[in-house]
Amino acid sequence: MKTRIFSILCENVPGVMMRVSRCFTRRQINIDSITVGIEPSGLARIILLFQADDHMAELLRRLISRLTPVIDVQVIDPGTSIVREVVLLKTRRLNNDEMWKVMHHVEKAGGRILESKGNALIAELSGSHEDIEKVIEEIGADVFREVARSGQVIISRELE
Repeated sequence: MKTRIFSILCENVPGVMMRVSRCFTRRQINIDSITVGIEPSGLARIILLFQADDHMAELLRRLISRLTPVIDVQVIDPGTSIVREVVLLKTRRLNNDEMWKVMHHVEKAGGRILESKGNALIAELSGSHEDIEKVIEEIGADVFREVARSGQVIISRELE
């Protein structure tokens, strides 16, 4: 099983996400990350990350391609892509040493502190999924009250 990435261009109409996700549910394939954005043309782009073997990935590509609102399904190679994730981190009330530790790790990772109130922080980080996981692990999961993640967004480096 390998990580697979589909970039699905489709009409921005109600029910598209349900139709796409149903293809995965029926085959008991878990979607690891899903993000949706609206293109300048008004069409929606859905980025899906999942684990599957070659046969299942090709079957899913064909099934999704046949869905009514779907215009195009591109298979993206993770090795030739830029992958980013955005995360917002909210801490519990911290003592001074804990605050400095969190601020140090966030700034070292290229993030920024968005708000500091009542000895609690809200920070923003962006980067690869692995880099964000590393920062969260270094700080310690017990420090956070809430973690909101965007899901991974991907764009191919290849020019057509």
